[in-house]
Formats: sequence, structure tokens, C-alpha cells
Amino acid sequence: MNVDLETDISYLKQVAEQGQKAPLRGGEHGMIWGGMFTASALYAYAVLTGSIQLQPWTIAVAFIIPMPIGVLLTLFLVKSTGSLSFGNKTSAAAWNAVGIIIGVLYASTMTAKALGLLSLSATVALGALQVTIFALYAVAYSTTAQVSEDRRQYLFAGTAVAASLGSIFTIGTYEIFLVMAAGIFASAVIPGFLTRSK
Repeated sequence: MNVDLETDISYLKQVAEQGQKAPLRGGEHGMIWGGMFTASALYAYAVLTGSIQLQPWTIAVAFIIPMPIGVLLTLFLVKSTGSLSFGNKTSAAAWNAVGIIIGVLYASTMTAKALGLLSLSATVALGALQVTIFALYAVAYSTTAQVSEDRRQYLFAGTAVAASLGSIFTIGTYEIFLVMAAGIFASAVIPGFLTRSK
């Protein structure tokens, strides 16, 4: 093998190793989405407990408004530094799947409830969805941890599991919204801040 070819192969190997070990990026997603939905959950709790004197239907608005805002902010503000590393690609794939699954579950549940096809009360159905969503967060973080070797991701997975368990025990109570707010903050906003693009 000639020297130039060996040098090229050595260089490509070095680039591949650096890409594999590139720090996780894209935490802006967690900060943007998590921040808005943490606020929505706290708003819901405040309205339901009478701390804020507004109609309960405004709670639905508080959870719908962040969706288009989040999409726009994500498109315009999020940088993709380090996004070509294997860990970042895997993380993006896991979180895209989680987002799609959450959307499908919510849309299907709300549609079935509106059409009278779901016998569960809305409270139980939404509580069960919350349990499932935090469990999905844990799967995404665990997958990212295994591929990227970023051990902090296991801690984030643990906060999501704790929020999922907390949700089970608060279904049917107003406190489920406090669990939601704390769970989103601990398993989306804080991890987002720690993995944001610099």
C-alpha cells in the first residue's frame, strides 16, 4: 500500500472516530417543546384548582397552541451542529418516532372519544397516554445512551420512568398535571439545556 493511501485511510478512520464520539446536540428541541408543555401543564393545574379563574376549555387551547409555535421555533432556531454523528442520527430517529407515536395516539384517542367509540373516560384515557408518553421518553433516552455512550441519557431515562410511574398514581386527580409539568421539565427541558448546540 502506498504512503498516500495509508495516510488517507488513517485520516478517514480518525474522522469516523471523531464523528462517533461527537457530543449529542439538538437539545433546543427539548427546551422549546418541553418549556411550552411544562407551562401548559401548570396552566391546566391552575385553572382546574381555581387558582386562575378561566374556563376549563382554555386548557385544550393551552395544549394546542404550542404545536404550531414549536414547529416554527424548531425550524427557525435549531442549529444542527454535530448532527451527522451516529449518536445524533440515532437520537434524532428515536425522537422522531416518539413524536409520531405521540401524535398518532393523541389523535386516535381524541377522535375515538369524540365519535363515542371509546368507553374510557377522558380523564383515564389521557392519564394512560401520559403514562405511555413518559415511557416512550425513557426508551428514546435509553436508545440514545446505548449508541452514543453518553451515560447522562440513562439519568434522563430514569426521570421519564419516574414521571410515568407518578402518572399512574395520579390518574383522575388534578395532581397529574403537576406530575406532567415536573416530568417534562426533568426529562425534556433540563436534558435539552444540557445537550443544546453551543
